This record gives sequence, structure tokens and C-alpha cells, in this order.
Amino acid sequence: MSPLESRITKQQNRFALDCSRAELKRIYRALFAQLRADPEADIDESDLLLDLQVVLQREARAEGVDVSTHSEWSRFLGDPSGAPCEQRYAEYREKKRRS
Repeated sequence: MSPLESRITKQQNRFALDCSRAELKRIYRALFAQLRADPEADIDESDLLLDLQVVLQREARAEGVDVSTHSEWSRFLGDPSGAPCEQRYAEYREKKRRS
């Protein structure tokens, strides 16, 4: 691909992104981080975040990752925090309560 070509294509009103699995993980982590950082963000309600999660979970399962175990899922995503889901969601609910 030349520097002038885009990895994002448009057909009618739909866009397609051509990216690697590593890039897809970074996009997912960035969206998820925004959800944590901004309790007003409606990213959690969007289909895009869920779609990304489903695709990445399929990839993880294909590698033998137990996606129901937070530490394995987090490791697959390359997330160094390792905070349990319960803790992350408690913090998210607290942020939402304060706003």
C-alpha cells in the first residue's frame, strides 16, 4: 500500500477498516479506556465496542485463551493493568454515581 492509499474504504455509507489483529486490540483498548475515563461516554452502549469484543474473543479462543478468565483475556489484549472486572466495574459505577 502506498502512503497515499487509505486502509479505510467506503462503499455507499459504510466504512471498512483493514487492520492487523494487534491494531484491532489497540483500538478496542482505546475505546474501553475511554469508557473507563468518561462515565458519560455512551461507548458501552454502542454495537461497535461489542462487535470488536466478539471478534477479539473469537481470536483469543482460537489460541486457547479462556476469555471468561479476566487475567487471560487481559493478557491476550496486552493490557498490563490486570485489574479484576469486578474492580473495574465498581470504579465505573462509582464514577457514574458521582456525575
